[in-house]
Amino acid sequence: MNVGKCPKCETVISRVNFENIDVSGGIGGPTWRGISYKCPSCKTVLGVQIDPIALNSDLIDDLFTRLRKGS
Repeated sequence: MNVGKCPKCETVISRVNFENIDVSGGIGGPTWRGISYKCPSCKTVLGVQIDPIALNSDLIDDLFTRLRKGS
């Protein structure tokens, strides 16, 4: 049974919507692909994180590129 509520509209959250976003380490810092989780009722952002699937894919691609170059 879900009892968590949206902090803005107070709707009980039984699911969330997500949106792809860029997550930055600051001005001039690194940027990663991320996900924001939103309340399906009022669209308030409930949380943000680096996309773990995209991060894993980027890491594998980078490793293969480095291995091919021999560095």
